[in-house]
Amino acid sequence: MKKTGIILLCLIAVLVIAAAAVDRFYLTGFEPQFNALEKERIVTANQLATAKIVYENLNHVRDLVFKNMEFPHQQDSIDQDSTYFDFLTECANDLKLKIVSVTPSPPVTSGNITSSSYDLELEGDFFKFGELCAKVENSRRLMSIETFQVAPMELAVSGVPHNREIRISMRVRTYRVRKGGGA
Repeated sequence: MKKTGIILLCLIAVLVIAAAAVDRFYLTGFEPQFNALEKERIVTANQLATAKIVYENLNHVRDLVFKNMEFPHQQDSIDQDSTYFDFLTECANDLKLKIVSVTPSPPVTSGNITSSSYDLELEGDFFKFGELCAKVENSRRLMSIETFQVAPMELAVSGVPHNREIRISMRVRTYRVRKGGGA
């Protein structure tokens, strides 16, 4: 029995060495193919991520078109001014900016484009004003900040300007495009 065990042990050792040799010499030939497949996987993953970003951006553009376009015989359930004021109020509240006044101007129609402008006065932090500008830029409404003026606020007690409190006067214009005939 001892001889059989030793022979079996030697046979297992030879098989392990043979398996290691086969693995070493046979499978190393596949390493360049594995590397090429990994590179293809990375390229494909990057292309899929890019396609997803493009898809989301196209959906954003589609939403912008539908939010800012009047189609023939369309009845808006919510007034466009109300949508704008809701957006403005939400942004100001989120950023802790104080809305001092909002003065709308009559809409102006030129061709198929109707634009409305609003003169705003706000008070708050300078950096929050920058965030408001970013929110306007990323809004689902077509808007442009036509002009703005920033001035430091005077503190009532000391008469010294606070280092970050400002008063902002700005004009924002919104746009609505009419599609097709009839309105």
